[in-house]
Amino acid sequence: MKFHRGQVKTTPSRSWQTAMTKTPNPNPNTLAEKVAAAGSACPIPATHDRLFEVHHWWHELARWYHEPEPLRYRIGAFIQAARSVTFMLQSEKGGFEDFTWYEEWAAHAKDDTVLKWLNSARTDFFHRQALEPNSWLEMRCLGNPRIPHGTDEDPLRIRANPFNCTHYYMRGPKTDHAHEFTRHWSMEGLDGAELLSACADVYDRLDDIVREAHKRVGAQMMSHARQGSHRRLPCMEDTAKFRIVRTRVERGREIWIDEPEALHEHERG
Repeated sequence: MKFHRGQVKTTPSRSWQTAMTKTPNPNPNTLAEKVAAAGSACPIPATHDRLFEVHHWWHELARWYHEPEPLRYRIGAFIQAARSVTFMLQSEKGGFEDFTWYEEWAAHAKDDTVLKWLNSARTDFFHRQALEPNSWLEMRCLGNPRIPHGTDEDPLRIRANPFNCTHYYMRGPKTDHAHEFTRHWSMEGLDGAELLSACADVYDRLDDIVREAHKRVGAQMMSHARQGSHRRLPCMEDTAKFRIVRTRVERGREIWIDEPEALHEHERG
């Protein structure tokens, strides 16, 4: 069987959809039961638990997308957790009669763009230089502003420094109009691809290999994928809602619509 980019080799007898369930164990007593579908125990609980951690850090990236400093710290945490999924799987290989299927997947992964980035990216500290070349912030004036910010060619749009948080631009002088802020973070090794989407790709690849591991021992793994979606989790389908911020104006001041709570708690020391 030939691999296609982004896919995992599967056994011909069953597709991964046949093992789908959305029901967790109601009263788990162990980690193996907690991460498994109802009525079963996970054969690779440490691996499965680490996949949950990758999901957690993806949401941290999404939450802090408009706060450059906290975002940088969470990139490292995401990458470290994502890398350790396969390390955990190898440590639990004693539960498999044959582990050559994983070796085939690992060989294929060397040609996968996002997995190569995952393997090569640093995890200790992410300097601005790693984000600068392909990252940007665009501000767009909404409504009918008396004094727009852009150029004569496009007076309603302006490119701004992405390393200032969105609140920095909202705290300016009083305004008569709202704004839309669109951010695009990218990193070395992603060739300009947007960070949240790339990290969702990483999650999908890891979900595939963890799901395949379950199949190899006849176990079930919960699935939340929507029919027709290319994502394993619905929360990762639409990154625009995290990348785009819109404001409204009250008494000349801008208010972030649906702002996440406590974004600036990290500044209080």
